[in-house]
Amino acid sequence: MAIQKYDTIGASYNDVSQLATGKLQLAAIQALIGDIKGLTVLELACGPGFYCRKAISWGARHATGVDISPTMVHAARANAKGDKRMEFHIADCIQPFNFNIGQFDIILAPWLLNYARNESELVGMWRNVYNSLKPGGKVIGITTNLHLLDNPAAFPTGRRFGQELEVLGAIEDGGLEVRATLFTSKPFSFTNYYLPSVLYEKSALLAGLSDFRWISITEALLGDCEVDWDAFSKCPPFLTFTAVRPLDVLK
Repeated sequence: MAIQKYDTIGASYNDVSQLATGKLQLAAIQALIGDIKGLTVLELACGPGFYCRKAISWGARHATGVDISPTMVHAARANAKGDKRMEFHIADCIQPFNFNIGQFDIILAPWLLNYARNESELVGMWRNVYNSLKPGGKVIGITTNLHLLDNPAAFPTGRRFGQELEVLGAIEDGGLEVRATLFTSKPFSFTNYYLPSVLYEKSALLAGLSDFRWISITEALLGDCEVDWDAFSKCPPFLTFTAVRPLDVLK
């Protein structure tokens, strides 16, 4: 994962929530997370801590964020404004964490798995998810529209929902490297890796998770979020998924 790239983006990432794609993602996460009053939440690849702050506003007891970029973590801490219900750590979510942050009721992984370049890196991310969830806990994630791998020629051209995609080339495990540009007040770009959806499902199971599900985004799920529904449904800018850590079986 490109630490330097996100260190240069810095606070500009705060503006993503104002883009159409950001508003759509928030609506989807809020619908999927449900009632979290009194629960603990971990946000992986937390950036400036947007969903940690949202989790607290939705009633979570405590929210922890982890990101590979020191600049992003610094921004997250600044955005928390000293709220002791939030804490943030620097770590690569592909590698085993070298500190103990405990286990959580809910993990939010918006834009985490899209940084895995192969199946091995996916498994590494999923193992951190598994180890950081309480038994019975759930992960909710957002990733790239992997359905586009079925027909790379169908990748949308031009600006859509505040972002633009450019296919850079093929990678291992049947994937693609894609540059995404987000048109915030100060536009910035970063690289995503599109891997077959079956690898997401397989690697989650290998890490010990169960009940992996791709969640269909419906107009009702997005609530009052204003969007060109026809354009969204024909080619969504992202996919959402959930999985759970199974309950421990007593022997």
